[in-house]
Amino acid sequence: MYKLVRLLVYALLLQTLSAFADDVPVQREFEPRGGKGPALVLVSGQSGPGNYIELAKDLAGEGFYVVLIDGNDFWIKGGGGERLLRDVIQRAQQSSHSLKGKVGVIGCSLGGASALTYAARMPEMVSAVIAHYPLTSFISDAPDFVGRIRVPTLVLAGTFDTYKSCCLIETARRLEEAAKAGPDPRMFQLHEYRGVDHGFSTDGSKRRDVRSDSIRRSIEFLHQHFDTS
Repeated sequence: MYKLVRLLVYALLLQTLSAFADDVPVQREFEPRGGKGPALVLVSGQSGPGNYIELAKDLAGEGFYVVLIDGNDFWIKGGGGERLLRDVIQRAQQSSHSLKGKVGVIGCSLGGASALTYAARMPEMVSAVIAHYPLTSFISDAPDFVGRIRVPTLVLAGTFDTYKSCCLIETARRLEEAAKAGPDPRMFQLHEYRGVDHGFSTDGSKRRDVRSDSIRRSIEFLHQHFDTS
């Protein structure tokens, strides 16, 4: 009888762990310099988190507690991306390496789409959103999309980005124009990198100058808007 009970408990434990793995995206943590800092969720592009390890380390080196997740998880789990991101944020906030308060979210390419669509509409959880060369091809109504943004948002995009026609500068400009015509133009900002293509902040980027500048701008924006009270 004891053996049977133990097997049942073991089976239940496996089921619980499997459910947890299915519901919450796998993450990799990067402890901040000093051991504790504001939480920052970094959402990778379609190529996966392996292309953003050095970026995560650089951000952690600036004092942030960085949680790196796979941007694909928000598109292949049958929807519910907002719920998944909320789960990731809550888990980050509970870490012993995280300061109390809201988190920052940086999304790159495919991950930038999730940052703009979900994180930018979570003012109760997120202080600032930064999207590096975000996927925007799904946005058909720029004024409506920008009107739903409730978190200060910065987009960094290259003017020569034609990758799969997913992240065109023209769409980013339409979003910026819509924001300028809205009630709070400061809620959405766009910085253009002239003559720059897709993927400038990846670990293997050949544009090290742009990569460094994108990190600098991201950190400045985060410090400007972070609230850890």
